[in-house]
Amino acid sequence: MITITHEKIEQIPSLLVSNEDQQQKPVVVYFHGFTSSKEQNLSQAYYLAEKGFLVILPDSFHHGERATETDLMKIQQDFWKIVSANVSELHTIYAWVEQKGLMKDNQFGLAGTSMGGISTAAALTQYNWIQYAGIMMGSAKAQEMANYLIEGITSQGVELPFTKKEIEEQISSLREIDLSQQLDRLNGRPLFVWHGEDDQVVPFSHSTSFVDQLLEQQPEYPVQYVTEKGRDHKVSREAMIQLSNWFAEQVK
Repeated sequence: MITITHEKIEQIPSLLVSNEDQQQKPVVVYFHGFTSSKEQNLSQAYYLAEKGFLVILPDSFHHGERATETDLMKIQQDFWKIVSANVSELHTIYAWVEQKGLMKDNQFGLAGTSMGGISTAAALTQYNWIQYAGIMMGSAKAQEMANYLIEGITSQGVELPFTKKEIEEQISSLREIDLSQQLDRLNGRPLFVWHGEDDQVVPFSHSTSFVDQLLEQQPEYPVQYVTEKGRDHKVSREAMIQLSNWFAEQVK
């Protein structure tokens, strides 16, 4: 039987999803997307829990139980603050898992959807204890993604409350978490990348060019890249199952 329990990991409301077996398990943290919440990834968590994982679904800053800001434009302007908070809070979650003795053999995985996938790529630049990771319709190109988001906002005639210099400085600061700019930090860790070919929110080209760049530098890199024709910005059931099967292969 799959169980769902609610935990407050310090300030982070989270759902823990696993089978009833209380023995230590490999752990996967799964970050949700922009304007989503932890509950909306329960389908993915179920598939992973069936494979024997303890899945932790946290609510990101400004989302789910932590949603105190109602101005969507303000939340959009805080996009990279949310990603940064996800990366920082992942360390809090990891320390909590260790302290509770929940993790088997240091097997700690990370994945996420859209903004969660962007956060996953960013976290891979910071923490070497992530052993394998899945990026679902996200982007490992933080600086390019920031430019893309700004262009999308300004094309609607919305004036950003930042000067051109402030925007340039913010984008420059993202290099620290831009995985495409520091592929050496992957350090051979297995990677799963999925993207729908008709995605109009996070460019499909970001995933394709990133994987091409990775394989050009390291032709034998353990990356599984899965694309889906006719799929827009929504993870399919098939993709969820593929990710779960791939994670299960990593712990065999």
